[in-house]
Amino acid sequence: MELSTVGLFVVVTLLITGSNGTVCYAAVESLDLRCLLQWDCPHASPNTTYTVQTKTQGDPWQEVPWCVWISSRSCDVSPAFSNFELYNMIRLGVHLSPSSTAWMRPLKFDYSDFTFSPPSVSVSLKEDHLTVKVQFPCAANRRCSLGRCCPISELIHPWTTVTVYNKQNHSEYQRRTVWTQEAVSHVEFSGLAAGQNYCAVANFSFPTFSMAASPKSSPQCVQTVSQSVLLPAVCLGIGLTSLLLVPLLAAFLKRPKHTALTSENQPETLASVQDPDSLVPLSPVPVDPCDIQLEFDDT
Repeated sequence: MELSTVGLFVVVTLLITGSNGTVCYAAVESLDLRCLLQWDCPHASPNTTYTVQTKTQGDPWQEVPWCVWISSRSCDVSPAFSNFELYNMIRLGVHLSPSSTAWMRPLKFDYSDFTFSPPSVSVSLKEDHLTVKVQFPCAANRRCSLGRCCPISELIHPWTTVTVYNKQNHSEYQRRTVWTQEAVSHVEFSGLAAGQNYCAVANFSFPTFSMAASPKSSPQCVQTVSQSVLLPAVCLGIGLTSLLLVPLLAAFLKRPKHTALTSENQPETLASVQDPDSLVPLSPVPVDPCDIQLEFDDT
């Protein structure tokens, strides 16, 4: 078996022999859950046709509908596989005649064959809290809905590792690994020092086989606000607030008050319309008893 790597693609080339001695070289190319089978049968005639079948662990062999009696030397079987936790197999059939097919020895396609493109990250900062958003590459030749690619994280639930490090001091870093079960992963970090540049990178791996991991993403960096910048900003905020409140307070203080009722505009009471002298109490005058005269009526 010869194993060669081209770019990010993994190509496993096998010399496979059919039941009647037919010899073919077959290769499985995999990137982002793509499964492309390519082959070459040196001794086959140019008019030879081929059929490809797939099999998932526990199921019977099934023909790939778009790769039946074809004359080309490749077949993309990616849509034929949906459960990557199980073993998947591929086999090539060489049609020797309309009634005779030589089947090559099956090839496996499982997590050990997987390679992935790096994810992409974006960062957002709120005070000393950093949120890293991780987006996953699209699965090859798959659509989750009309016009929308299918992120790998919707077909497998990868382990996602995010590292945030100080750009000036790489020994200062934080790392978190989460199990992603959604199309996009959000990972939060806190306790970042003020006035520093922090960068975030991420990669992911197949949940049950950590060797099948993606390269790291390109770093995305952000600078935290320094204390020397934060204090003037707070003072500026207080100053602007004061400028808004002072005119409102002045307008409130200048608001006209209700005039209190005075003695001139109060309604006159009964006592005020009487003669003032009549209100002065009479002083008592002493009476001599000898001056008292009693008169009786004769009738």
